[in-house]
Amino acid sequence: MGWYALFVETGSEDIVQKCLKLQFCQKDLYSCVPKRLIPEKKGGKFYSVVKTLFPGYLLINTKMTPTMYYELKKLPKYYRLLRNSSFMLDKINRRSQSMPDPHIEEGDPIYNYDDFFNKIEEVEIRQILQLINNENIIEYSNVIVENAKVSVQSGPLYGMEGMIKKIDKRKRRAQIAVSFFGGERLIEVGIELIVPDSQGMMKFYEKMG
Repeated sequence: MGWYALFVETGSEDIVQKCLKLQFCQKDLYSCVPKRLIPEKKGGKFYSVVKTLFPGYLLINTKMTPTMYYELKKLPKYYRLLRNSSFMLDKINRRSQSMPDPHIEEGDPIYNYDDFFNKIEEVEIRQILQLINNENIIEYSNVIVENAKVSVQSGPLYGMEGMIKKIDKRKRRAQIAVSFFGGERLIEVGIELIVPDSQGMMKFYEKMG
């Protein structure tokens, strides 16, 4: 089993996930569309809005086989599964130097699709799964900013202050660096700013609707 990224039509991530849930049982394939809760201001008030974390991508945890691969290709709005190009070229080279064996079966190492396609690195998927809740959403974190120092009191960013690159107090958002397929993506997530008072902790802004 490994984590992979399906490249799908942007805006169709939930549609593809519904198709996956209808077609596969969860023990064979688990799908995830990571999302983030962010505040947006309209008419002078802040509202919470859910947005996709990686537009155009859907994450799946499965054992990749030729059968699984061709079943995935039948999905609507599906573009492709991210491939390991260096592994593919190596396979082509090795096959060109040997005669095809009709007795090779799907379980043979030459058909190890776990290597043919790019797995999401363990450290990357662990970070993503740590940020999202049971509904695959990054919720608000309660944050204190004093003397340019950021301290997360609770929420998904607790203990992960190193990810925070920027705080926008006016928009009530934090810009965080998320690793994805070897690259770094800067993504905005929602926060609630709090300030200490004589009675403990008090919300700095009114609760959002």
